[in-house]
Amino acid sequence: MRIPVVVAVVTSTSLALAQPPEASPPQEAPPAQKVPTTGRVVDMLGKPLRGVKVGIEGTTERVTTDAQGRFVLSAPIGASLVFEFDSYQTSLATVTGDPLGDIVLLNASMGETIELKGEAPPAAPGAAQLDRTELQRVPGTGGDIVRALTIMPGVVNLQIPLGYSGVVIRGASPQDSKVLIDGFEVPVLFHNIGFRAVTPAETIATLDFIPGGFDVAYGRASSGIVSLTTRPGGNKRAAQAEVSFIDGGLIAQGPAGGKTEYLVALRRSTIDFVLPALIPDSVDLSLTTVPRYWDEQIRIDHRLNARWKLLFANLGTDDIFELVASKQEDAKDKRFFNRTRFMRNTIGAKYHEGEWTADLGLSLLLQQFVFELGSNQFIDNKLTSLTPRVEITRTAAKAAGLTDVVWRTGAEVQVGRYAIDLALPVEPREGEPMPEIDFDDTSTRFNGTVYTPDFVGWTAVTGNLDKTIRATTGVRADFFGRARQLAIQPRGEVQVKVAKPWAVRLAAGSYHRPPQYQSEILEKNLQSEKSLQTILGVQYEPREGLRAQLSGYYTDRTSLITHGAPPPPGSSRVDSGLVNEGRGTSVGGELLATYRGGPWFGWLSYSYSHSTRIDAPGQPKRLFTFDQPHSLNAAASWKKGKWTLGGRFQVYSGLPFTPALGSIFDSDRNIHIPLYADPNSERAPIHHQLDLRVDRSWKAGPVRLTGFLDIQNVYMNTSVVTFFYNYDFTQRSAFESLPIIPSIGLRGEL
Repeated sequence: MRIPVVVAVVTSTSLALAQPPEASPPQEAPPAQKVPTTGRVVDMLGKPLRGVKVGIEGTTERVTTDAQGRFVLSAPIGASLVFEFDSYQTSLATVTGDPLGDIVLLNASMGETIELKGEAPPAAPGAAQLDRTELQRVPGTGGDIVRALTIMPGVVNLQIPLGYSGVVIRGASPQDSKVLIDGFEVPVLFHNIGFRAVTPAETIATLDFIPGGFDVAYGRASSGIVSLTTRPGGNKRAAQAEVSFIDGGLIAQGPAGGKTEYLVALRRSTIDFVLPALIPDSVDLSLTTVPRYWDEQIRIDHRLNARWKLLFANLGTDDIFELVASKQEDAKDKRFFNRTRFMRNTIGAKYHEGEWTADLGLSLLLQQFVFELGSNQFIDNKLTSLTPRVEITRTAAKAAGLTDVVWRTGAEVQVGRYAIDLALPVEPREGEPMPEIDFDDTSTRFNGTVYTPDFVGWTAVTGNLDKTIRATTGVRADFFGRARQLAIQPRGEVQVKVAKPWAVRLAAGSYHRPPQYQSEILEKNLQSEKSLQTILGVQYEPREGLRAQLSGYYTDRTSLITHGAPPPPGSSRVDSGLVNEGRGTSVGGELLATYRGGPWFGWLSYSYSHSTRIDAPGQPKRLFTFDQPHSLNAAASWKKGKWTLGGRFQVYSGLPFTPALGSIFDSDRNIHIPLYADPNSERAPIHHQLDLRVDRSWKAGPVRLTGFLDIQNVYMNTSVVTFFYNYDFTQRSAFESLPIIPSIGLRGEL
């Protein structure tokens, strides 16, 4: 887990101040005498920024940084240099006569329009980034983060992601990935009805999608990372309100004194007011509690002095849903109830002086998950987790024969306390079909407390071997306290600039995911799932704003968690019988082409993936449940004046499933026990659809209004999500997505 490294400090005027490296005092020069001045401009992660405008304050003289972020100009000693770059805060530095060292620009994330003209390199081969305005412009997403993720290559498109908290990346299970907000894990990214993310896109600065090959600062995931960075409130007071058929919200932001900025967001669902009117009276369904959620978000940034910047962030959500699949008063066994809520409070401190940067954080997570089915089956899981973390970065122009060296080291402790009370059937694992419905089955029982003390340390060095080769090598060590397992994970990457505008990247590493989901937490001796990832990428960037990436990957998965042999008759064992016996592989290729220029934003992605696994030695090979061989997304958005128009076309393979061949009647329990074919031996049909979006802005007095219409699946081509069977498994029917999903809303900004 990781918070972006901030290596800039700000003055009381919100401008970053570059600190020169330590050196002997320069010889004084006459004020009018110009001296050669050099330096390098980087972002918060230490990556060079190309195309930054560097000028002398009060003059029209300007130069721009090169691909390494470096610049050279002549300026009088004592003059102020101004650094300007779209989507970053304007920064100042004073000319001293010495090299200036690194000037770090902070993300501005302010204003209505953010145009990214100087793209930083992707975080890993195949990775991608979207800023706030791009998230809102992707057609067919309703301006939502979750739906925007579906355009990323390698993300499995789930029409109804009900019950899954993670993102399915490269055919793996959803729990194999991690979602981070401001560097700390969040337990859920979206509401359990699958419509909206827990945080509005308007509060997000950037979305980083890293499908694999991530560096040592990220961990506890064997697949990929989705990292969201929230934005500060800014130095101008503003307010925004939005309402649609799905939800409505308020955002307020601005300064609180000369050194403090705030952002507050509140959102509530509106679908619970609309949905009852859309369900026909003929449907035998009682919505006891219509799907309802609340989201809240607070961020406060404070500049303590020229070296320190403080942060307080609060994020919370409360999601509740209850229904009875019958209007009969005595239908207790057909009741379904779910409540998911969490709150994460984070305080952070960022320090920078010269070549040194420190990033400190302390985060508290409070979470509750409640699920009830019928009268007897339930789970109530309360989690309290405390996570302190520190990361230190040092930069150097030269070290150990390398140039432009960045050294990072960090440590983190994540201590969790689970209070669990459950009575459920045996949980089906990945690839196992849903068992017969037996509302009296409570064969898995537990009532107690589980502690998960996890510790981690990491270090990595990045540097240029020569003008064309830049390498990163590092190691991460996780100690998973419950299983008493030490996981050493070496990782590395090599970037080679073959010939402008071509570049090649090779990344490889070891990754571990600890057992922490549902019944996994009941097993004390379960080890982490492991993956060895190798990714080769080729990047073509003929000019600014146009980039194409082609990557191929191979992932070898071991120690996958599966069900072992059942307990002997009469056994008093209360655990879930899970073991680390599974193996699997994922292989594939991905193409991502993006265009950002003028009024146009274009996106083309295609991915091929093939994921198979063996659940235990001697068992046959089968497909992963989320294996999706083909996925194509083509999107374009045009913005001019008051209008924004966009379209998106997508085609993707259906997911595999296990068909039922029939059933055997169990007269003692009065249920039909299904007989299944080979696991995941059939696949749902391929799906294609067209999405359109129109935005129109206008002024009404001091208020700027924006109306939008976002339509998913314009020509109403329904998608088969899976199949359901009747009571004796002799007939099946397709469970389809909604034929068309219109989203109409109005946003006002003051």
